[in-house]
Amino acid sequence: MIVLKILLTAIHVIVSVLLVVVILLQSAKGGGLSGTFGGQAAGAFFGQRSTATLLSTLTQYLAGGFLALSLILSLLAGAGLRQVSVTQKVLENTPAMNLPPVEDMDLSVGGREATPTPAPAPESDKTNP
Repeated sequence: MIVLKILLTAIHVIVSVLLVVVILLQSAKGGGLSGTFGGQAAGAFFGQRSTATLLSTLTQYLAGGFLALSLILSLLAGAGLRQVSVTQKVLENTPAMNLPPVEDMDLSVGGREATPTPAPAPESDKTNP
């Protein structure tokens, strides 16, 4: 399982870097950074229209891969986790013979004895004399 997480994390990092590079290569309205990384040469080789279509398609696939890998990695990170209270852990790790009997436990609430609230008395039927 750990090997799978490491492999998927490595692929996720590669997809992330490629996504950033592909986004930067796309020409914006003002020219963008495509000229810095050789975007103009790619435009001359493929043609302006073909390059824009290729880069936008590649961006869509990389973004989809990024989202899918993020979801898979988050599911793998939470797999096998089970929520147990601290009290439950102590009870599971302590032998029953070491636990105090219920009669010896202090069940007071806020320094006073916990007493049950009495039930209200039933009302008598006063309509019949």
